[in-house]
Amino acid sequence: MALYILQNPARLAVIALLAIGLAACSATSESGREGGGGEGLGEHAGSGEHGQGGESGEGGESGEGGEESATQYTRTQTYDETRAGARLVLRYDAATQTFTGTVTNTTNATLSRVRVEVHLSNGVELGPTTPMDLAPGQTIDVSLPATGQNFATWGAHPEVGSGGESTAEGGERHAGNSDSMAAFTPGFGDWAVVDGVPLGIESKGHGLKAWYTSQGGVWTPHLSPPGPQHQPTGNATWTGEWAGYYGSDQAIGTGAANVTVTLGATTEADLTLEDVPTLGTLQWNDMQVTDGRFTGSTAANAKNYEAVGQFGGANQAGVVGHASGTDFRSVFYGNKD
Repeated sequence: MALYILQNPARLAVIALLAIGLAACSATSESGREGGGGEGLGEHAGSGEHGQGGESGEGGESGEGGEESATQYTRTQTYDETRAGARLVLRYDAATQTFTGTVTNTTNATLSRVRVEVHLSNGVELGPTTPMDLAPGQTIDVSLPATGQNFATWGAHPEVGSGGESTAEGGERHAGNSDSMAAFTPGFGDWAVVDGVPLGIESKGHGLKAWYTSQGGVWTPHLSPPGPQHQPTGNATWTGEWAGYYGSDQAIGTGAANVTVTLGATTEADLTLEDVPTLGTLQWNDMQVTDGRFTGSTAANAKNYEAVGQFGGANQAGVVGHASGTDFRSVFYGNKD
């Protein structure tokens, strides 16, 4: 048979042409699967979601949530983009370590649940801010604290609608916690909820703030001033309350909080949080106070709970801090009696 083919030039030519055609088809198929065609173009084309045509304006973002911009900004640059009809103008203020700006409804219809997130190059996510409905043309202020964060670049985006209640990793429901925190009204002095974080309390009069950021389901507590100061000068008690979350419950819990300072060979502080779900009363005793700051650990139901507090204000008139464990995260605050 082989000899017959070799002796028949016409048949040999047909076989050669068939071989060339099959090789070309195979190469085209592999190229479509691995490189320039099909799925590759659909997912990575530059003019899509992260291209300049799809990033700003109403055509580039749906009204349900949205993903962060691929554009990264330096610490001195200003973000100014419109997504889903919400125009966000945002910049970083190094003096206050806070992202500040505005978000405006550029449409002729009400935008529901408008909120803002900032993503730092160190992996920390700030926000989202408390969702708010914006009337046509309405502008609101935006403020996201980044105290103590070390980052080189950042990205941001406004979100609109009912989406965005989970992180990109599928972890914490920020929006639910932000809503719960927004519904909490502090009952002492000039203390106020920190906007744009899942849990936070501050007093501008005392210059004190405690808050949490959340990334990938991990909650990280923060305290300001970042460095200890304002050492108590006498025996005193600070009366206030705590606010926080226990377990997976999205409703914020509250209870009484007290800090008592006793001066002796060393200055020591006792902290008590009352009516903590399941745990009852949590108490930290004999925590040494150094330069106005105290830290300690206590145990309940075979679990450990850490507390960090800071005094501040004129004559150390205020105290703030955070207390947390594997199933509990809270902020506490109070004023001197």
